[in-house]
Amino acid sequence: MKMKDKSSKCQNKRKVWLIFFSVALLYFMSYLTLSSVMTPDPIVESSQTSLTREEMMSISEVQQIKTHHHCEVHKVGCFLYNDFNQQMIVAKFDNMTAVLCFSLCSSRLTNYAGLKSGDTCICAQDVTHFAHLQYAKCPVYCKGGVGTCGGDHAIDVYKIVSPCFQEANVPKNIEKSKFLGCFGPMFNFADENHIYEKDFTPTNCILFCDTQKLPLALVDNKNGCMCGQFNERFNLTSKISCSQTHLKVYRTFSEDTRCGNIRLLSPANYKQTALATFPGSGNTWTRYLLESATGIYTGSVYGDTHLRRHGFLAEPPDVSKHRSVVVKDHMLNENRMSLYESAILIVRNPYDAVVAEFNRVASNRNQTGFASEKQFQSQKFDKIFKLRSHSWLTVIQYVVLSGKPILLIEFEELRNDPIATTLKMVKFLRKHTVISPDHLQQRILCLSQQLNGDHKRGKRKLTIDPFTKVMKMKFNYDVVQARKLLNERGVNFSIPKYERKV
Repeated sequence: MKMKDKSSKCQNKRKVWLIFFSVALLYFMSYLTLSSVMTPDPIVESSQTSLTREEMMSISEVQQIKTHHHCEVHKVGCFLYNDFNQQMIVAKFDNMTAVLCFSLCSSRLTNYAGLKSGDTCICAQDVTHFAHLQYAKCPVYCKGGVGTCGGDHAIDVYKIVSPCFQEANVPKNIEKSKFLGCFGPMFNFADENHIYEKDFTPTNCILFCDTQKLPLALVDNKNGCMCGQFNERFNLTSKISCSQTHLKVYRTFSEDTRCGNIRLLSPANYKQTALATFPGSGNTWTRYLLESATGIYTGSVYGDTHLRRHGFLAEPPDVSKHRSVVVKDHMLNENRMSLYESAILIVRNPYDAVVAEFNRVASNRNQTGFASEKQFQSQKFDKIFKLRSHSWLTVIQYVVLSGKPILLIEFEELRNDPIATTLKMVKFLRKHTVISPDHLQQRILCLSQQLNGDHKRGKRKLTIDPFTKVMKMKFNYDVVQARKLLNERGVNFSIPKYERKV
């Protein structure tokens, strides 16, 4: 009898535990079902090491990504997908959109975002981490319903220019950083740009026009807001001094596609033009201007990884050699000049150029960074001067003495009137290379809205003089010799008075 009671108690316990587990399992399955309905099911593959691992994004992270509205990106192109590299983050969403992908990659602090197969977002620091530099077609629409998201074997690639942000977290300096100046008259703009709203602050106008995917926001003296882009009657020639009748013009975060679609040439052996400069003379900024105006990537003999990661796709010498016609070169000699059919030589005040180059070197190769004044007083500045200073004169000598077609550009001229100087360079390239840009006028209008790009350093005046007496004697002598050489060779170019008092 006791044995029967004991057996009965055990069976009752089993039933209770079975009911408990059944109820718990039911609740768990209900939770999973509810979660799958409320949110996408993103699976992220990340490679912080050489091995690929999977991680699940939290619901709050997904919701944050969905609330981003403003992302500054540039379309790079559609390329053949490269699935062999592990240095990338991959996420899949059933409702994928381009903005969702941009926000994800921005939150991961990567330089590039790629869209593939309609539902896949890929983030990487370098284009070559997820794409071959071979153009493809991207016909698949995003599953979120807006725009294209690559193809089965192709990827739409975008460069992330600045971090995405939410409407409630607008950058504090937006009005200052996006201000292009005062323009007028209004009717020249209003003819082709007809979106108009009342009672807007400059910040609200910038954000509103950005949601309209237009590159310019204009605010009149009654706080009216208009959105649009530069046209043939309203452009840099319309810039005026600020007064009661002016329009304040701001750049939004939206890309103006008129100067996008920059491409690599089809592989071939092209006649090439050297973009010859002493370091610190605006070579990278000039490349940006030329790429925007011509629609063709410029190359380099150096293969600077930093520049390639920031958008100069023809930077590697193996790509530059066969898919570009304008090639950056600082250290020209007789053998190097023999590789080029012509040259564009940018001449800058050697004192200013060395300061610019030291700013770059001392700020960890940052094209827009600055060195501290304390660093200018260190031995590191002396070392950079000794290493670089000799080539200011030699670059001029080898280009001028080559006997090849050359175009000399004064850097100060380029800085003061970048559009006119860029057109002068394009005219030279049309004559001596295969470059013949389509829609040049529209490209120039687009370029005039974003002249500095991401690679032009701002102005800063030193309160100290880092140049010693010996340094000044060296540069003053070189300036005199360069001026003498140009006169002897009959070159129609006058070097300004760069000499400094010793």
